[in-house]
Amino acid sequence: MRSISLSTPSRPMTSLAITLSAILILFVAASVALGYRQYWPAAIWNAVFAFDGSESAVVITTLRIPRALLAPLVGAALGVAGVLTQTLARNRIASPDTLGINGGAALAVVASSIWLGIGSIAGMSVAAISGALATSLLVFGVAATSGGFSPIRIVLVGVTVGGLAYSIVQIILTTNEAQLKELLFWLTGSFADRPIAFAIGGAPVVLAGLAAAWMLAQPLDALQADDTTAANLGVPLAVVRWAGFLTVSLLTGAGVCMAGPVGFVGFVVPHLARWLVGLSHRRLIVTSALIGAIYATAADILARFIIYPAEAPVGAITSTVGGITLLILLERRAA
Repeated sequence: MRSISLSTPSRPMTSLAITLSAILILFVAASVALGYRQYWPAAIWNAVFAFDGSESAVVITTLRIPRALLAPLVGAALGVAGVLTQTLARNRIASPDTLGINGGAALAVVASSIWLGIGSIAGMSVAAISGALATSLLVFGVAATSGGFSPIRIVLVGVTVGGLAYSIVQIILTTNEAQLKELLFWLTGSFADRPIAFAIGGAPVVLAGLAAAWMLAQPLDALQADDTTAANLGVPLAVVRWAGFLTVSLLTGAGVCMAGPVGFVGFVVPHLARWLVGLSHRRLIVTSALIGAIYATAADILARFIIYPAEAPVGAITSTVGGITLLILLERRAA
């Protein structure tokens, strides 16, 4: 395949990556320290390296640290999934949410949990990834039946399929009241009360998805043009699309399994990354992973204080920001 050169802003990528990484570290540290009760660095250090069984040590190691690891993992996964989704759909308002992929993954997890009794991390991961892949193939397959990948048709089909998936989830939950409360909170998207095993189990899947996205960067650059141009550049369209669907499914499924459907991270993050580094997918993937991690962690911290002393679901925060961003973009398109 012939290489394609895309113009990008002159910002040194290394400097940007270092800056974003430093910001992420600060937010992760703040995530461990801040909440219903604040902890000083000395208390965090003692909890990790000199665990004494005290209340503060238990809270830090079993509650704060797991969510401080989960948030950046999920944010990075959904951010990069959003980049791939927008390129595959050739639509800047496409995301795992607007294409119904989050909904499909959530439906698969709920159905497998209630009907099949699956509760293990591995089983839920397989269910979420399978649901995400089946939904992405359904959306793109239905959208292509009229000939060609119309960006508008893909989003319309995705919104319809996503709405259908969440409707089925509600039906399942209303007939299974025993799991209703727990699953309803999970469906809003949250990093709270997740064991560290979720982060340990989800990390390899996220890393595999990020590596796959990186390997797809060059053909995705060409795919931003029309199919004819991409084919003339030597891009195997079917192979790239299938690989792209699988990668989006891995990343979205892992995110949904770990935290529930955290809304609109995959919509907001690619726009921020594109503004910073342009259209090159190698730059976009790195930047989106870091911005997604920061964004999800910052939203998780905000969720602890916005209705203090209670805690809001982080998915409500990200969905609110995403909804406002979507309205702004639609208004600009209409203007």
